[in-house]
Amino acid sequence: MLPRRRKPCSNEPCRVPGRFSPGFTLLEVMIAVALIAIALVTLIGAQARSVAIATGSQFDATASMLAQWKLTELSLQDFEQLTGSSGDFGEAYPHFFWKSEVAEVSESDSGIKGSGDLLKTIDVTILVEGDSAQSYTARTIVFMRQQGSKAGPEAAAGRKTGTDESREAGTNTGR
Repeated sequence: MLPRRRKPCSNEPCRVPGRFSPGFTLLEVMIAVALIAIALVTLIGAQARSVAIATGSQFDATASMLAQWKLTELSLQDFEQLTGSSGDFGEAYPHFFWKSEVAEVSESDSGIKGSGDLLKTIDVTILVEGDSAQSYTARTIVFMRQQGSKAGPEAAAGRKTGTDESREAGTNTGR
């Protein structure tokens, strides 16, 4: 029997029978799996951060609205009856609670001469049931109108409001 002649190598790789077989080696497969694992871990981490950011944004939006609602309610009370209190928002927002703190602003704190006992700060903190890490605080300053002074649309129209109090509210919010 004559030895078999090999074809000269062209563009195809030369193959020696028994030495190379078509397919992937174990090393190539392990490198591919490692690359896929790294990519998947990165994508899953990014998705988890995205969900956390969305949840935080939802809390901030809801808590901001609830804080403004409660600040409005408190600022409509008589100036002398403003005190700290706490409560919830009922069935509409069952997992949210509020706590308010009222403090008088002294003349030295405000830097306004003659403002003693005329200014109060109201701090409203919104909390989530079971999550002490999430809280939102809003603050406003209210003032008592002096006896005999007129301000606002009621005074311009010549009507008496029935109360000698007026409020100016500037709200600063933050986490």
